[in-house]
Amino acid sequence: MKKCETVKLFYNTYPYKVVLHNALATIFREKNLAHAKEELDALQRCFDQNLPLVRRRFRKEETLSYKTFFDAKNLYIEFSKNIDYKLRVDYYTMQIYSHEYAWLKHIAQKFKAREFWEPYIDLNKLEKNVIVVKNKPTYEYKITLDTNVDPTLADWIDNNPGKAKAGAKCLDCIRNNGYTRGFYFYVRDAKILQLLNLFTGKLQRIDKLVYIAKTDK
Repeated sequence: MKKCETVKLFYNTYPYKVVLHNALATIFREKNLAHAKEELDALQRCFDQNLPLVRRRFRKEETLSYKTFFDAKNLYIEFSKNIDYKLRVDYYTMQIYSHEYAWLKHIAQKFKAREFWEPYIDLNKLEKNVIVVKNKPTYEYKITLDTNVDPTLADWIDNNPGKAKAGAKCLDCIRNNGYTRGFYFYVRDAKILQLLNLFTGKLQRIDKLVYIAKTDK
């Protein structure tokens, strides 16, 4: 299992994350446990009749291993507990976010997780809209754009490299009135950030880059 460092709260809320792989991950999408139970019950009937564990997906049939099925049943039990968590599913990959360290650690070990994410600093220092960095930052803020950005912002960033920094693709999208949502750039300090409000309008988010020296746990 790969151990990774959380440098900002996931969804601005959760400090811990586990990444699992299971061919039945999609049945848990949107935390719809009622749907997951229906799918598992159908597979259970196949199992009870000694039939292959077959699931139909998009006009195709997928044969599942017993391990996949049993793991999915146990995941259903875990997700049915009264625990605050968020779930993100992408095909066979499942990402589970929570405040509950012991619960996620248990899941990681039980289901042989691929990744386990946790912060290396005191949780009280990992605040909303804060990104912990390993070196003292030249630019204090990371600005994630929404839409409707003034195209002249690109020229301003190009002409003021000591005050802001952006990647070439981000600058091209801004300059050409392209789709800017999700692109980001960096700003030196709060004074410059206030000035750039004239160009950016609505923003997706503003994160402050904070240097905290790493200490051994």
